[in-house]
Amino acid sequence: MNHGPRWQIAVIGILSGVLLVASFMIGVLYNKETVVVERVVTSVEEERQSAIISATKAVAPAVVSINVIDHRTVVRSSAPRGMEYWERFFPGMFPRREFQQDIQSMGSGVIVSTDGYVITNVHVIEVADEIMVTLNDGRQFEATLLEQVKGWDLALLKIEADNLPVAKFANSDSKLQIGQWAIAIGSPFGYLLADTQPTVTVGVISALNRDIKQQQNGQTFLGMIQTDASINPGNSGGPLINSDGEIIGINTFIFTESGGSIGLGFAVPVSRAKWIVDEVRQFGRYRQAWTGVMMQLLSPKLITALELDEDIAGYIVREIESGSPAEKAGLQVYDVITAIDGVPLTDKDTVDRLVYEAKVGRELRYEAVRKDKIITGKIVLEEYPR
Repeated sequence: MNHGPRWQIAVIGILSGVLLVASFMIGVLYNKETVVVERVVTSVEEERQSAIISATKAVAPAVVSINVIDHRTVVRSSAPRGMEYWERFFPGMFPRREFQQDIQSMGSGVIVSTDGYVITNVHVIEVADEIMVTLNDGRQFEATLLEQVKGWDLALLKIEADNLPVAKFANSDSKLQIGQWAIAIGSPFGYLLADTQPTVTVGVISALNRDIKQQQNGQTFLGMIQTDASINPGNSGGPLINSDGEIIGINTFIFTESGGSIGLGFAVPVSRAKWIVDEVRQFGRYRQAWTGVMMQLLSPKLITALELDEDIAGYIVREIESGSPAEKAGLQVYDVITAIDGVPLTDKDTVDRLVYEAKVGRELRYEAVRKDKIITGKIVLEEYPR
């Protein structure tokens, strides 16, 4: 009987053992890698959830529901049915009757001081005869309108209460980054529902410094925050917050065809809300900035008519009000302002943004051309004369 050499059997045994050990080690390593990946993914998800929940808990008590009541006098004819047509030819043929009608609308707001300052949108309260604010804990207060800045669509209300929960303002708009978490909070139904907890939606900052021109009401918005966090009807005026629980904007409007959110929401940057609060605290009102200069964008026809250098670009001074900041800054009619704070004035959008962001006390350093000479100076913005 023929038997193979014993060394062959030994080699086969050793190889089999090596293969078994290798298979075992590969399995162990694979399982470890899987566990590590799962742990990393779980850790990131837990961190995200924890930040959103913590931020929401910090701000939600300061989010309020705003119920606006507009008292209207409605006049209707008492003409019998079918006789309305004859009123066109015989006015006063039938007596007219008047009655009062209360029109209600709703929105959201956020408490920003322990003594009752509430920020919301102008369009939420602009037709109000009465403004009722419902807190997160169910308490209701009648609010007083302290100030409204229609250009920014921001309004400041005051309710008479102390030791209120507040939401903190973020320190600066400049720290915002596209892609960071954004949480939109609103409470439109606080006066209707037994549960006055606000609604919360989560997204990211989609874009910064968005300019939206000519809304249906003719208003222009500049430098807005865009977010895909849903801003549903009634949530206007509520805060847009970061994952640290700080207000980064005030939810204002959405682009939509259906009436619901499609991920195109816009918020007013928080710096403007902070400025209004500080102005009212210090001066009792928002002070509208004033330059006292009227300008016109240079056109080829104007350049030719005024015999200016054909390469010049900017705004020509048409009129200067007496005693105005522009006059104090040394500007004269027919000066051509070519730059403000180093930014060339080549189009209307640049000037619109300067005017839109103008604040009393701000210094605008200008460069201008006067009779082929370059002049410089600074305009210190003052309050618009009342």
